[in-house]
Amino acid sequence: MAFDGSRTFGVDGVIVVNLDRRPDRWEAFQVAWRDLLPWDQVVRLSASDGQQLTGYGRSPWFRGRKRDRTWAGRAGCALSHARALREAHERGWARVLIMEDDAIPAGDAGALLSALNSPGWDLLYLGAREPVGVQETCDGLVSVHGALDAHAYAVTETLRDWMIRRLPEEASIWPWIARERAVDRWMRREVGRNFRVKLCQPQVATQKECLSDITQRRAASYVACPDLETTPRPKPRPSEVARAGEVAADRVRAAVKRVVGF
Repeated sequence: MAFDGSRTFGVDGVIVVNLDRRPDRWEAFQVAWRDLLPWDQVVRLSASDGQQLTGYGRSPWFRGRKRDRTWAGRAGCALSHARALREAHERGWARVLIMEDDAIPAGDAGALLSALNSPGWDLLYLGAREPVGVQETCDGLVSVHGALDAHAYAVTETLRDWMIRRLPEEASIWPWIARERAVDRWMRREVGRNFRVKLCQPQVATQKECLSDITQRRAASYVACPDLETTPRPKPRPSEVARAGEVAADRVRAAVKRVVGF
């Protein structure tokens, strides 16, 4: 089933994050989603390239180690998602779908439209891995505390502005990424504390198997979230005590990285 405009898409716009040096990914994305997105509402965002950020390759954060480009990729990814949210704010989009250029469809337009038009969410993952705090399933959506991956997710206006206030800008990116490690990890831990998070089940979007711009390695085949209704022991919602311990450990780790580098 293709999107023919006869139904409301469910968000005001779509922002696709794509590096200028990867036009191949943008072309592949357009082919993969050709019949599923309202292209008059789709905006390509030139992604932040971590290797071009101020401070990359310099101390105290960088010491010429083999994972320097991985940390740069994580930084660029976090900044790109922050910029995508700001772009949505500037355009006045109350609900926005943010996608990475390696996202590929796992369902038809009907499943996509049903998910985006469903009520009761502030953050909607079209696909994700390793969810925590799994609760009830209703109409193809699972309530969760959070999950990993940020290749395709929608947010409401309230959550958009909340995230904008907390995500880094370029001037603060290296301390932020040293502490949080990755934007999807931060989202999994923090968003579900105050907002309603849902995950499509089955998933509507996965990630293409290709060379990762973050790890610089070919990603293994995407392992999606399992059938949560039959998963015997899903990870519970993290307690505030556990979160506090994790935050404290992250701050210590970041302080060490400031001294010894990534």
